Amino acid sequence: MSDPIYLTVAAMVCNGYSRRDIAERLNMRVSNVHNHIKYARSIGVAARFDRERILLASAPPHMEKWLRAQAPEGATAGDVILAILNDAYHEDMENESKQAENT
Repeated sequence: MSDPIYLTVAAMVCNGYSRRDIAERLNMRVSNVHNHIKYARSIGVAARFDRERILLASAPPHMEKWLRAQAPEGATAGDVILAILNDAYHEDMENESKQAENT
């Protein structure tokens, strides 16, 4: 099952697509794109994408490009960042557990 269209639109905005590009790619009018963005913001979904955009704005272009390339279809660079953090956290917890066993 695919994501609701407002999530797709919000992700595309985050990934730097213009309203016109989104409309063309999704075969809809620009006014519909604006409505989907407005709805996503009204329910708080867009905040996730806005935070991602702010985070990526501070990343060097080559790092942003790499992050976006790691994201599977339907995921965002923010999803990749969270996965990396999750992996690092669990690895760290595992290492601490092993150290505790050895002492």
